[in-house]
Order: sequence, then structure tokens, then C-alpha cells
Amino acid sequence: MGQVLVDDSPLDPKQVGAWRSRIGYVAQETFLFHDTVRGNLLWARPGASESDLHDALCMAAADSFVAALPHGLDTIVGERGVQLSGGERQRLALARALLRKPSLLILDEATSSIDVENERRIQDAIERLHGRLTILLITHRLGTVQGADSVNLLEHGRLLESGTWEELMEKTSGRFRTMFLTQNLHPVIPA
Repeated sequence: MGQVLVDDSPLDPKQVGAWRSRIGYVAQETFLFHDTVRGNLLWARPGASESDLHDALCMAAADSFVAALPHGLDTIVGERGVQLSGGERQRLALARALLRKPSLLILDEATSSIDVENERRIQDAIERLHGRLTILLITHRLGTVQGADSVNLLEHGRLLESGTWEELMEKTSGRFRTMFLTQNLHPVIPA
């Protein structure tokens, strides 16, 4: 039987509740309420200030598009966020997760169903968060993990390869490199 370690200490059952409150999660399928942008954000942290909302929107690269909405933070997003694009919904979901001020941010295929431009915006937002908190990025788009400190390739629940982007790309017959190349991406291999 395995165990979960947090900062090299086992996570015991007494700590699970407290740890859950320190996790931000953004799923592939974003859920937004038929409410305002503000209401959807405050769901994560009801007592958040205007400054907290603004900071979270900035970190998620969502501040510009929210400011351009007809009523800004008070714009109704529609059922499941239908008034917004996929990329805008994802960035609001990221802002909502960041509003919790998590120690661990889990992004589970958070950019898989959006266009390249919005994916780049979200990637830029994630890169700006580097070093502020721990980010666990779960993705099939291998190019999105290029800036990660550590990459773990899992297949059918088993760890196949682990290392930095550069280390995995240097393995000419490695599974990661092969998968990356089959996605028709052009590798950036350090000189």
C-alpha cells in the first residue's frame, strides 16, 4: 500500500480536510453557474475582496476580457457559461481556483478543448504562476509541459518515464519523445 507525502511528511487522515482546502482544481469541462462573473468567482471564496477578484483575474489572464464584458464582473454568463467562449470559461475557472489561494493547483486537461490562441493565454498564465505554488498539469498535449520542472509519463496507471523535458527529449528511443513527435509537433531540443 502506498502513501501520500506532503513536504516529505505522510498525509494522515486528520489532515485530509485541511489539505483539501489548499487545493485548486480546474477540470476539462468547466462548470459555471447561471450567475454573474463575480458570483461564479465568489463561489470559491465568498469573502473575497474586489482586490482579490482582480488579482485572481489578472493571474488567470482573464482581466481584459472581463473588463470588456457589457457589465464587467456583473455580467451574467448564462447557463454553464454559454455567453462566453471556451477559452474565457477556462480562464474564469482558473481565476476561481486561484481565488482560493491554493498551495496545489491541479489542471486536469484544462486546455484540451479550446483553440490555440486561448490555450496560449492559459499557458502564459500558468508560466507566470511558476514558483508561486505547486502546479500539477494533467494533459495529453505533450507540448504544454515543456516548461515543467518534472515530467512523468503515465500509461495505463504505470509510470513509464520521468525527468525534465530536456532529459525525456534526449532519449531518442524514449516513449515520451516518440509520442511527442507523433503529435506532429516540432521538438525544441537544447543545443
